[in-house]
Amino acid sequence: METTIFGPPGTGKTTRLINIVRQEIEGGTQPEKIAFVSFSRKAAEEARTRASEKLSMDVNQMAWFRTLHSFAFQTLGLGTRQVMGGKDYNKLGDLLGLEFKASAGVKMADGLLFSPGNGGDAYLTMIQMARVTGTSIEEQFSRVANRNLHYQQLKLVDQVLRDYKEDTGKIDFVDMIQDFITEGYCPQLDVLIVDEAQDLVPMQWQMVHEVMKPCAKRIYYAGDDDQCIYSWMGVNVGDFLNASEDKIILDKSYRLPISVHGMADSLVKQLHTRQQKVWSPTEEAGSVVWHRDILDVDITTGEWLILARTNYIANRIANNLKEQGFLYWREGSGWSISPNVLTGIEVWLRLCKGQYLSATEVKKLSTLLTPNVITKAGRRKLSLLDAEVTYNLTDIQNLCSLSATEQTPWYEVLKVSETERIYITSVRRMGESILSGKPRIRISTIHKAKGGEADNVALLLDSSRACALNQDQDSELRTFYVGITRAKKTLHLIESQSQHGFQI
Repeated sequence: METTIFGPPGTGKTTRLINIVRQEIEGGTQPEKIAFVSFSRKAAEEARTRASEKLSMDVNQMAWFRTLHSFAFQTLGLGTRQVMGGKDYNKLGDLLGLEFKASAGVKMADGLLFSPGNGGDAYLTMIQMARVTGTSIEEQFSRVANRNLHYQQLKLVDQVLRDYKEDTGKIDFVDMIQDFITEGYCPQLDVLIVDEAQDLVPMQWQMVHEVMKPCAKRIYYAGDDDQCIYSWMGVNVGDFLNASEDKIILDKSYRLPISVHGMADSLVKQLHTRQQKVWSPTEEAGSVVWHRDILDVDITTGEWLILARTNYIANRIANNLKEQGFLYWREGSGWSISPNVLTGIEVWLRLCKGQYLSATEVKKLSTLLTPNVITKAGRRKLSLLDAEVTYNLTDIQNLCSLSATEQTPWYEVLKVSETERIYITSVRRMGESILSGKPRIRISTIHKAKGGEADNVALLLDSSRACALNQDQDSELRTFYVGITRAKKTLHLIESQSQHGFQI
């Protein structure tokens, strides 16, 4: 039995899939016989968390709730030392005189098979694209209109990479999928759920159809073709659309208000290839507001998700918000203020209030204190505090010869740059919480925000020349559709400031 479940934004796709797991278990299926796999770590982790919370399932029972290449990694009995990591790509870069920054930063848990970038990463992306789509590197090179890349260099990177992996016995994430297909072994399953299936590359579909499918009794492919935004990675939306004959469309969104739903539906109907769907919004009206500039948007209160088409645009917005003194979370980078500094400020402010803290909490100050307030001997004593004892500021002053008092401002106690001091002071003056909690403002590219949501979404319509001139404009429509459909209440559309803007 094979079924495809189409889940438009906010229609409860994950809930539907977890209910399938629930019904299977209630019907006698052993949890170990259920596989819940996905292209992305986010989807796999959400499924694991939901199953644990809703079904009281133990993590050990969910051995097959994982990304596809993690499934292959586990089945093949591989070890992490066998997998290409940051150090390997650095060595590869030394051999070739190129930089592999993006590739070195991709972790196995992320779910991505490879990551685009410049320099050596651009060549590596071509090589991996050729592999996952079953084409030659020559054909892949001909598809990429980039005058800064050279075919002879591509051939050299390909050969050196092959030699390096053979000499070291290392494999990359694409090798995992290929080896899984070659081995042809998959544990016997009663249920196979493939989530975010619209984002599978051809090689991953081969893995599912040729090896996993014959070992499963009941198979569910779940996703949304309208949110297929990884064509740059070799994804073909037709693979998902044609996955099975039996199709279910979830028809009620619990996220999108009427106005946002209307705009999103109007946009996605421009797609040339898609599954027709009729689905309804929430009963809330919501609103769509246009702005000339992001600076015109009042983000001083409320929950915000600011979305950009590219990292370059997201970086520009991050710099603007920092200049205005806003605290934010940047997907992929974290807080706009160092977490260590945030922790240090928290510890110092609590000590100044007369609170007693554990040795572990106080020790977090040891590397942050400026030499002006503590000697090397005092710093050593601070690192040797008794774990069984709590301490207040007076204790620290006496034990570690700390010269700072409760009247000493944090920026004279902690080692921070002048730029960082001005920024943090500005953040505090605006009343933003810098100590802990969920970020009020998040900045992200549209791709990294997939699956996320917020009450207020500010979507910048700026794009890049490459995106604007992309022959596959369906991909651009889907990308901005994903951005629009993150909004739970209000969508703020920011007009493009350049000639390469997306038109709605």
